[in-house]
Amino acid sequence: MRTRIRIAVILVASSLTLAVIASAQNDRTSLTARAEAILEREAKGLHLLTRSQSFQLAQYAVGSATHTVVVQGEVAHRLAVTDDLGAKGDETGTVSLAIYPIKSDGAYGPQQAARKIAGDEIKLDSPSGVTVIMYGCCQENSAEYELSLASLKTLWVRSGGVPFTTYTRLGKPALGRLIAVYLVMTAADDDVLGKDSSAVAMITLEGEDEVMQRIRVHLRADKAREKAMEWSYELGWKTASAKPDNHTVIDPAKPSKPVFEWKVGDNETIEIPLADDRLDIANARLPEGVKLELLGK
Repeated sequence: MRTRIRIAVILVASSLTLAVIASAQNDRTSLTARAEAILEREAKGLHLLTRSQSFQLAQYAVGSATHTVVVQGEVAHRLAVTDDLGAKGDETGTVSLAIYPIKSDGAYGPQQAARKIAGDEIKLDSPSGVTVIMYGCCQENSAEYELSLASLKTLWVRSGGVPFTTYTRLGKPALGRLIAVYLVMTAADDDVLGKDSSAVAMITLEGEDEVMQRIRVHLRADKAREKAMEWSYELGWKTASAKPDNHTVIDPAKPSKPVFEWKVGDNETIEIPLADDRLDIANARLPEGVKLELLGK
């Protein structure tokens, strides 16, 4: 038998039953939502179910056109209530997202995208995208998913604290590119890397709301994921000095050979040259036991 005690707070401008309500009195279209906390007692014990909802305004560009949207999000958790909450650890929640365009007549358009994903926090990174953060527990690092504001598809995933590497490709127009790196161990390992225990990292090249490359990094070794946890976060464009640069500028009219490098350990470096706006894994220089696998987008 299940017993529920509900504590509800109605929020005028927060998020998600994902309902659109038209008001005839003032000719406005509105989105409404609520936040709530429910205590649920069942055979497996007492649990607290929480839902926290929000609305955020964002813009993104497609070509020369700018689109304005409302991002509607909900973070939900189901937490065990025990005598020792600290011993229980963190439990990953669920994030629900929906995108509503704002039309030129001042009304909401039909929902253009919706998605549900494991996570604990939503951050708007307009115009780049929506970031969903998964905290993880104990020895795990956090994981950050960047989702497109147009479609909510995954653009990249990175581990918390790993720096971005970027470059600008000159032209008309100039184009921005970003390299994001995911490294074990987080609560998202199987989702990002799959069940193969030799898969330890993911390198994603993204630009202009498009996934250009996903490269899975394998380590052929006993307890590969545990060993890869010790890899450093020192990465970027190779320079004459010891420290890599996080940004560089590429001029297609001038020959250049930029190299993305990741100093994973003492005297161990992954080096991947950039050629024709792609990471050239065929000519990569790799430490012993490391292999690169180019995935579909």
